[in-house]
Amino acid sequence: MKITGARIGRFLDSPPNNLCGALFFGPDRGRVKHYAKDLSRHFVTDSNDSFATTILTADDLLADPARFHDEMTALSLLGDKRFVRLRLDHERSGAAISKAIKAFDKDPSKCEAKLIIEAGNLTPRSAIRKACEAAAHFAAIGCYTANLSDLSNQIRTQLQANNIQIDSDALALWLPLLEGDFAFAQSEIDKMVLFKGGGDGPNIKITPRDVRAIAADGHAMSIDDIIMGVMNGKIQEGDQQFRRAVNGKIHPAVILRALQRHITRLLEAKAHMDSGENLSGALRALRPPVFRMQEREFSQQLRIWPTHNLSRALSQSLVAERHIKSAAAPTQSILGRFLLALSFYASKRQ
Repeated sequence: MKITGARIGRFLDSPPNNLCGALFFGPDRGRVKHYAKDLSRHFVTDSNDSFATTILTADDLLADPARFHDEMTALSLLGDKRFVRLRLDHERSGAAISKAIKAFDKDPSKCEAKLIIEAGNLTPRSAIRKACEAAAHFAAIGCYTANLSDLSNQIRTQLQANNIQIDSDALALWLPLLEGDFAFAQSEIDKMVLFKGGGDGPNIKITPRDVRAIAADGHAMSIDDIIMGVMNGKIQEGDQQFRRAVNGKIHPAVILRALQRHITRLLEAKAHMDSGENLSGALRALRPPVFRMQEREFSQQLRIWPTHNLSRALSQSLVAERHIKSAAAPTQSILGRFLLALSFYASKRQ
């Protein structure tokens, strides 16, 4: 069976009694692991119990093709529940696994263990994916990178469960820093809950100050330093901050998206000024508002960058994004060259 959308949460909370196993696959490996952990608690009390759990890899099955079937049909020595966790890094045994899944689906009584398969991206042509999607006793769940709406719901739901609110400006500031990995976002939300006292008290609310204080181990400030340096023409400072961020394992795509949002905010401020607003009014109109300590630099950028060149920079950033998303792309070099080009332009406009 294929489980998608809102059905995923209901499935993980209350899986069917006749479920033999599930496949979790997709580019968001953090979500794959999180969902697998959620489901495993319905199978065994302790998924780390070596008597209850058997962990297999794709290479294990290449070395011993019969082992998957043997583990799924083996009786528990202690008479308790068992489950098999299969971690797939490749599908060279895909035909054999899918054949076994189809056989177990026809006669689920042969399954003495429950099954969880954790995989990366599987195309619709994948034999294992097709077998689980077509089965009645196995499920297939795709784990894809959340969009901002999904991420916003994830944040609000977890915070509300801890009696914590978040204001709209803080949410707008925080969302871009959590994009890309479900498990990373989850850990950052947990960290924020602890920072706010676990919700122990009335009227607890997260503000932009809270986000800047702890979000992503200071990555927010690191990314801001890169962008402010680049857009103000501080070539050496911007380059040093970029290298520091890369060494700190901040993905270039995250920096690029933050840069795109910053350029968009500059364009929005320009539009307010073109409509008759003065500089301070244009800054106040932005949501979230410009951080007070960055108002001077932001204002300077509005003077440095004419509207048509901001639009051109935004357009070129989309080209850079396409290149970064290409297979085996040198992401750091692509973004580094783009940032240097922006820095050189801004430095000449000083």
